[in-house]
Amino acid sequence: MRKGGHVALEAVGLVITALAAQTVIRGLLDRDSAVLWGILDWAPGGLTGRLILLGCVALVGMVVGGWAHTHQRTNTGPFVHSGRSRGRGKL
Repeated sequence: MRKGGHVALEAVGLVITALAAQTVIRGLLDRDSAVLWGILDWAPGGLTGRLILLGCVALVGMVVGGWAHTHQRTNTGPFVHSGRSRGRGKL
């Protein structure tokens, strides 16, 4: 996968994580509201089941975003630091 694909996958993972986590928090604080406008009404277990499902979706988004972040090519530009100290020792 190219660097642009990893960046896009990281962004999608982070957006999914942010939205799912926010929905879980709102569901915990306001028990009378419909979680995601009733999209998850098919999930068994009532409100608890829906919140557990959304928590799992948030974790999957976090893992996907983290995986994409760690697999980006970091040594592809002319201005990337190589890890050596410059200006000291032999050139």
